Formats: sequence, C-alpha cells, structure tokens
Amino acid sequence: ESASPWLHLTSYGTSGQGRPLPLVIVSKDRTFTPEAARATGKAVVLIQCGIHSGEIEGKDACLALLRDIAVLHARDELLDHVVLLVLPIFSVDAHERAGPYNRINQSGPENAGWRTTPVGLNLNRDYLKADAPEMRAMLGNVFTKWWPDLFVDTHTTDGADYRHDVTYLYNHGPDAPAPLGRWLDQAFGDRVLSALTAMGHLPAPYLSFRRGDDPASGVALGDSPPRFSTGYGPLQCTPALLVETHMLKPYEARVRATFDLIVALLAEVNARPAALQGAVAAAQAEGVARGRERDPARRAVVLAARVGPDSVLFPYKGRATRRELSDITGAPVARYSEAPWDTLIPLFRDLEPTLVVRQPAGYLVPREWSTCVERLAIHGVRVRRFARAWTDSVEMARILEWSAAPRPAEGHFPIAVTKLELVGKRRTFRPGDLWVPLDQRSALVAVHLLEPQAPDGLLHWNVFDTIFERKEYAEEYVMEPIARQMLKDDPALAREFQSRLAADSSFARSPFARTDFFYRRTRWADPEQDLYPVARALQAPPESVLEP
Repeated sequence: ESASPWLHLTSYGTSGQGRPLPLVIVSKDRTFTPEAARATGKAVVLIQCGIHSGEIEGKDACLALLRDIAVLHARDELLDHVVLLVLPIFSVDAHERAGPYNRINQSGPENAGWRTTPVGLNLNRDYLKADAPEMRAMLGNVFTKWWPDLFVDTHTTDGADYRHDVTYLYNHGPDAPAPLGRWLDQAFGDRVLSALTAMGHLPAPYLSFRRGDDPASGVALGDSPPRFSTGYGPLQCTPALLVETHMLKPYEARVRATFDLIVALLAEVNARPAALQGAVAAAQAEGVARGRERDPARRAVVLAARVGPDSVLFPYKGRATRRELSDITGAPVARYSEAPWDTLIPLFRDLEPTLVVRQPAGYLVPREWSTCVERLAIHGVRVRRFARAWTDSVEMARILEWSAAPRPAEGHFPIAVTKLELVGKRRTFRPGDLWVPLDQRSALVAVHLLEPQAPDGLLHWNVFDTIFERKEYAEEYVMEPIARQMLKDDPALAREFQSRLAADSSFARSPFARTDFFYRRTRWADPEQDLYPVARALQAPPESVLEP
C-alpha cells in the first residue's frame, strides 16, 4: 500500500479469534468506496483467496500481481476499466494454524494453513446459511456493499493425478440466470481459456469423475448449490468462477497458473467491461421482471438440477496408470507414472431440473423468527416491515414427510423435506412482521432461503426445527372414549383406521400411535405443528400498512 496510491488496505470485519479480515482495493482513480467505484462506471472484480487456507496459492498470485502494479507498473493497463478487490486471506484464523502436515494430498508449500475455522466450520459451505463471523462480515460488508460484477474463488483441488495444471467450474444450468452463463461461456470458456493455453497451461473443467478416480467414467459438471461460492454468486446476479490448481504440481507452478489465469481474466474484463456489466444487468432485469410477473406459470424457479445423460468428448491429458490390488486397502490402488496418456473421455454438462417451485408474489415472515430476519439482512435482501396489522389469504406449506441427517454436517443435522402440501390460510400479520418483495436483485437469494424444500434453505439448516416438535398430547385413557365416539360418528374414519391397522404393523402395535391417530383429527390438535411459518403471498400488501 505504501508503494502506490492505487492500493488501499482496509479491514471489513473480525474473525472468530479476533483477527482483522483484510481487503485490498486497487483503483487507478483511487475510488476506495463502493459509491466512488460505481460512479466511475468501471467493472468491479472480487478475487477471494484462502477460504481454505491450506490452498493458498491464490494469495501469493494476487500479491505478485499487486507487486507488479504497485512497484513495477508492469500491468497498469489491467486497471483501465476495472476496480479490483482482493481478499488475500479469507479464513485468517485457519491461515495461522499453519504446519507441514496439514495437507497430505498436496505438494507444498512447506507450511500450509488449515481447512476449517477454529470451530470447525468450512467457509466454503457457508455462503447461504452464513453461520461463521468471517462469512457474515464478507457478505454484509464486502459483497452486498460493493456488488461485484465478477466473483473469483481460488483453490487447490484433490483427486486423481493428471497433467492439467488448472481447472475451473461455474454454474451454467437452469438454476442460474442465463445471461451470466452465456457471458462465462463466451468470455471465459472461449477467450480466457485460449489465452491461458497460449501461455503454456493445460486448463480443464473441474475434473470430478463420475466413478472415483477413473477418468474413463467421464466428468460430471453439475451446478453447485448456494452453500458454495459458485452457487451463491448467481443468486446475487454475479457470475462466480471457481479456480482449482492441481495439488500434485509444484507450488511455484500452481501459483503461476493462478497468476496467469487472473491476468488473462482481468485482461478480458478490461477489454470488454460492457459485456460483463451487460450480463449482470440482464440477470438483474430478469429477476425483477419475474417478481412483477402476474402469470404464476411464468414465475418458475429451479432450485436444483442434475446432470443429464448426454455427453460430449473432452481431450483428457492424463498419466499412464496401472492399478494394483492392495492388501492394505483390499481394493485396487492407482499407480501413476510420468508417461503421458492422451485420450477422449465423456464430459457430461447438460443439466435438467429436479426441483422447480412457483415463486410467490413475495414472502411474509413473522418477526419472532429472528434468525430468518437476520439472514435476510446479511444477504442484502430488501425487506419492508408492517406498520399496521394486515389480514389476507396466503399459501402455507404443511410439511408431510421429512427426515434429519443421522450425522452432523457443518454443525447441523440438516432437514430434508420429501413431501409437503400448500394450503390456503387466512393470516394476520402484525406490526414488525416482514414483507419480502421479489422484484429485486436478491430475489433468488430470498427464494433459496425461504422455500421449505430448497437444498440450502433455512429449514434445511435447522432454523425452523421447533415446528416439528410435539408440544401437546392426549393421555390414552382420555382419548380412548373420544376416539370410540369418533368411530361411531364417522364411518369413513372407521374404515381408514381399520385400513391403517391392517397395513402398518408398527402402528397396530403402538397404543400411543393408535390414539394419536384420533387426537390429530380433533380440535385439540395443534394446527401450527408441521406448518411452515413463512407465508407465500398471493399479492403484495398495500403501501398503507407498510413502513416507509
């Protein structure tokens, strides 16, 4: 920073252990605030390093680039139409847990940081749920303040051995705004990769094989859910690019590959900033238009997609490999040689939707669900509070079937909703409750947070677990005579009860389950149990009931 007026070092928050979180802002115009940067009309590029602090070549590559700009003035032209933001170390506490034995699969550096925060959270699973203080600070003070036009996340990959030295991934399917995918395909997939190849590198799509470490099984290029950077960025109408160098390449080679990719990418953005900014603007306009669409059939949102059966051939640069049966593993183990192995392998890239919802006019969130309210604020979702009580007909989701994970994941036992029904309700919303309109840039974030079946939604991450808990019940001796009268009064209920007894032996053996069958059909049963508390609005509330 002291070497150049174009660099400004600041902190956007504090880590769990109290360390400052560094951000470097690079601007020829010295536009070191989001407002000043937007006034220039330049594209804003955010490069994130060290979210996994053992995979740290992104930090060294960016520091080398900043040195070139600040001291050598060797690459000043990259800033002509770009304001650059660099997070050199995202997971700063993990960065300080450095040691020679932190990355068994990785060749260097001599000391590498740790993968997770001190409390065991993987920041690259935290974008949407935002549990970690580092993630909350980045989202609240960097992403939703600067609103980058491009988001780059640097890593080192594990996996099989091959000659490709840098791989990449970005969301391209029906769950991401189409304008972003088109820009990434054309600007990065065509021009940046050609430039990178001309520099002597062997780039490849992220080499996640469909069967273990066997390249012949093909590569599956699925889209990432929004717990990951590449899944989160598109929800905010920002193209997000994952960069992964190969773990077994020498550390210097990995830094060089990352450096060259960043230079080629910045050169592309600097040469055609309007193309990037136009894609971002088109994605925003697409989201706003969907939020204002009156026809429900035109408000479909894809929450999840899977790789389809069709493939293309990819020229794979591998290493000659033999597989030997190991008496240690009890299975064949790959033995890689230095001999090249060039072949064509199937690349599966086409995606088909697996979960589609109809976006409502907006969401209505009772104020008492404070965690939900807080998450919306962290992600920059625009909300309004009710100033006066308002009653209207809404849709509510009744959860019919769900399960919790048997083992913890990121400090949670995630919930999977496998069956629900939408029911019409007449609900009253009170002063302080939230109205979440969906004609906004962050509409997809709101949908992914608040839809009960969303793969990274707040229900999935246990925010609403108490709705599944039974709070009242009937004693068997109290319920039994009531049930007898119900059977007498309702022949259809009697047939349903007998059918259940015949079909479900565990139900038939349980006195509690049998009496509960009747209790749940009485007026004493809690109507709020299993009812998801976030309502789907059929229409926007009038301005007269909302705070300014």
